[in-house]
Amino acid sequence: MSSGTRPLSEVGAWEMNWVLFWSYIKITSLVIGGGYAIIAAAQEEFVRRRGWLTDDDVLEMITVTQTVPGILACNSAIYIGWRLGGYRGALSALAGSILPSLIIIVCIAAAISSVAGVVEKPWVQGAFRGVIACIVGMVVVTALKMRKKAVKGAVGWLIAAACLVGMSVFGVNPAWLIVGAIALGLLQVTCERLRHLVKKAEGGE
Repeated sequence: MSSGTRPLSEVGAWEMNWVLFWSYIKITSLVIGGGYAIIAAAQEEFVRRRGWLTDDDVLEMITVTQTVPGILACNSAIYIGWRLGGYRGALSALAGSILPSLIIIVCIAAAISSVAGVVEKPWVQGAFRGVIACIVGMVVVTALKMRKKAVKGAVGWLIAAACLVGMSVFGVNPAWLIVGAIALGLLQVTCERLRHLVKKAEGGE
């Protein structure tokens, strides 16, 4: 029975490291479009296909990887690897996410003069347009699947709408939007806990 059909508890450490390494090699070799496309592919691999993670885990991963410095694709690989295989899993997933890009960049650098002409060919440009459209669709589908878990209540929708308007209309730096969203989230949780304590105190009386 393959590791993809077994529960996470039955997969050994070395096998897990190999699965993480090989899975990220396949993902980063075939997926074009940056970090969000890789996150969508990783969700399909580890949530839908293997069942080793949940949508909540992916949502937590997106939150963490968006708020720390670094390349989104590498950050997501480190997070998933750490959740599934600890520090060794994180290194295995990171190595798998870096290796294909490193090989491709070295090959392009070695043949840059001939590659530059090929990229301008109409059939290559057409292929890129098709890939871009596909990636947009993948990201949109992932966002629609996660919306119910990511945005909860009136305050959540207010924060999401404010961030959308702030970025698209006023060009606000995403870092400031993240800081503001964190502050509003903390304020909401604090108010909810205070209301709960007040109700509990009133009930005790």
